[in-house]
Amino acid sequence: MPDPTDAADRTDAAEPDPDATNDLGRPRSGRPGAPAPAFTRRRLITGVAGLGALSAAGAAAWRLLDDGSGPPSWLPSPHASTPVGGATAAPSLPPGSLKEIPEDLLTIFGAPGTFGDLGSASRIDVVDVPGWGFGPGQAGFMSAVAADGTVFIGTTPFTDDQSKLTGTGMELGLFEPEGRRFTRLVIPSSTGREAQPRADPAFAGIGGGDVSDVIVVPAPAGEEGERAVFTSLMPYYNWDVRTYGQLPAFGQLRRGGPGGAWRYDPGLSRTADALAGTLEPHIAATAFPVIYQGQPRSPRGPASIARLPRSGHLVVAQYLGTGYGGTENGALMVLGLDGRVRAYWQYPQVRPLGVQVVVNPREVAADPTSEADDERFVLISDCRGADYVTHPFPIQEFSYQASTGRIIPRSTAVRAVQDGSRMETAGFGADGTLYVARTKADGLRADRLAVYPKLGRERGLVTRTPATGNWPVATWGQDNRPDFLVANTDRGGLVRSLTVDPTTGTVLLAGLDGLVTAVRPAGRGSRMTFRTLDPVDVGLDHLRGPATRYVGIRRGAVDARRRVLWLPVNQMVLDGIRWPYPPFKLDQWLLRVNLDVLLRE
Repeated sequence: MPDPTDAADRTDAAEPDPDATNDLGRPRSGRPGAPAPAFTRRRLITGVAGLGALSAAGAAAWRLLDDGSGPPSWLPSPHASTPVGGATAAPSLPPGSLKEIPEDLLTIFGAPGTFGDLGSASRIDVVDVPGWGFGPGQAGFMSAVAADGTVFIGTTPFTDDQSKLTGTGMELGLFEPEGRRFTRLVIPSSTGREAQPRADPAFAGIGGGDVSDVIVVPAPAGEEGERAVFTSLMPYYNWDVRTYGQLPAFGQLRRGGPGGAWRYDPGLSRTADALAGTLEPHIAATAFPVIYQGQPRSPRGPASIARLPRSGHLVVAQYLGTGYGGTENGALMVLGLDGRVRAYWQYPQVRPLGVQVVVNPREVAADPTSEADDERFVLISDCRGADYVTHPFPIQEFSYQASTGRIIPRSTAVRAVQDGSRMETAGFGADGTLYVARTKADGLRADRLAVYPKLGRERGLVTRTPATGNWPVATWGQDNRPDFLVANTDRGGLVRSLTVDPTTGTVLLAGLDGLVTAVRPAGRGSRMTFRTLDPVDVGLDHLRGPATRYVGIRRGAVDARRRVLWLPVNQMVLDGIRWPYPPFKLDQWLLRVNLDVLLRE
């Protein structure tokens, strides 16, 4: 049974204060709304233990463009990352709480001879794929799936920190299940180079960039099929641009006709310099700043991308600030598939109760029920204090107006409960219901799934906590208790993947320790109920390597037509080896979950 919380406020949502938005200089409109609930010191969450160093956040930002000699004097020394990127042991749950693995439920694909104890010591099928392998220093990351069944896998460093690269170039993994064919797709630079080593010899040949997110979108009018689009939080790592060129901050792949191969399209991809060229100079100076003369513009860490359903435009979370002398907060932008920036919004300075908070936008998710010229999406941000102590992460709802090129905050940034827990990752159901996976205050264990259904035209994020007045000071960080907190979803490690099966509406959660949990919702709005199925252990501990390595799951992708959930399984070293070190290879895998078997009663 669900665990209901406060009833949803059914009143009409108020328009946000136009002075709290930031757009591309177009006319502003709107009216002030009703005052938000009072914000007290008791409602303000305190800093929590958790990630020792957020990906590319805080002191790590200086590494993006410096010469490797050390952080500037105006930043404290970076803290070591804590090992949170994978599982080192099997899930610890009471006997009988795990679902027995039925036949044909789980299959894992990878290079021959890399499956540890799986296959022989478990009911998980293993499939050898000749030619499977990512490049040196590249771990599997976010995934997406095309209509033809191709699975795209982005890449991240072995450090799980894009500011501490471990590879030699930029690449994606492409897997075609029907032919059991894996392709390592290396993205060439603007000068055609497939490796871009950093100039400083102390970095042992490290270079290239990450692929922080990848999604599949319909091709624009007049073009058949789909495109795969990706972002790179770190497309430049202080190499000689004259020789090695530039890598894209925003890239696109297209298929070479029916049955053809997926290929990188440099004509549709954009560097930060090219993106800046689509803006007025005074806006480009902030959206894509020149941090060091003679080096490419900073793309400010494009970390996550989502397609807006009515316009087809793409909203992107820019994780990083503008550099020395500017803001440490990240930003949002909207791109067209033509590579032109359609909207830009700088996250304002946040000082609830006078306490400065640094906001790094990390994840965006779009509402499929959005209306024309009011396309809704939510943002989850990593947050820290001026003392570099991690704060619980909030969620916030925004609107995009394609006709005016404006990004408008509709809700303030909120937490579900003021207990140190944080919003981790989010997704929407087909009816506009928002599901948010949460993490306990320790930063490692899952907390109960939060649910904000759409009631009429709005969710409780907006009706209960609208972005009115001076929201970055007056209401930022307050609690907005979900309409439902789903029982039995707080077992195992923090949720790395939240996806929704469009056929059944089932919410699929995959945790740090390899637990996969399905939640079956029923009903609509305030009358929703939920049934949480027993979790399945996918056996990450059987893949475990030496003590210096970690094995974990990243964001999956649902192939509704073939009834499959794909989950990248990566292997990293995190801080098991002192960084930087020469690039080397580690085994990576891809897990297939048969949804019909998983959801069978």
